[in-house]
Amino acid sequence: MADIPTRDEVRDALAAAMTVALAITRSKQRAEDFVQEAFESVLSGARPWLRDKGPFDRHLMGAVRSIVSHSRTSAQPKKDVEAQEGFHREVVGHSAPSPEDKTLHRAEEEGRQSTADSELDDLDASVADNPAARSVLRCRRAHDEPLKAGEIAKKLGLPVEQIYRANELLKEHLAKIRARKKDPEE
Repeated sequence: MADIPTRDEVRDALAAAMTVALAITRSKQRAEDFVQEAFESVLSGARPWLRDKGPFDRHLMGAVRSIVSHSRTSAQPKKDVEAQEGFHREVVGHSAPSPEDKTLHRAEEEGRQSTADSELDDLDASVADNPAARSVLRCRRAHDEPLKAGEIAKKLGLPVEQIYRANELLKEHLAKIRARKKDPEE
């Protein structure tokens, strides 16, 4: 059974616990809250004090340290999320997307990429009888960034005018492919 501290022991323990809590939190209000919580937990029996285990003030200070530590570790994941969201609001300009939103976005991107790859494959087959257009298409597909006609002409060793004609032919064929996909009965 827990021992009951004397009035003087309680007064000394509260002063010592407040000093510890202030040193840890650097906030009078938070320190008072932690000391109150620790004192209530000791008196309620949640953290019982036994006189033969040491002085009451040391027991109460240990309870304060424990409660402060628990509050910090249990709040850390929440603080991490708040910090990340704050970063996104301030730097990126909006809140961080949820994992569900990220998954949906990734699926949409993969779907668009798959559709684009399919269209490019159809386009390649469509211009099989035009070696210049097919070379221009393959050159464009091989590079992540868009290339200008002059750059493609240099890479392929063709005149720029031929690249322009090939680009026009590719645009026409792509428009026809997309029209067929919208209305498959054509």
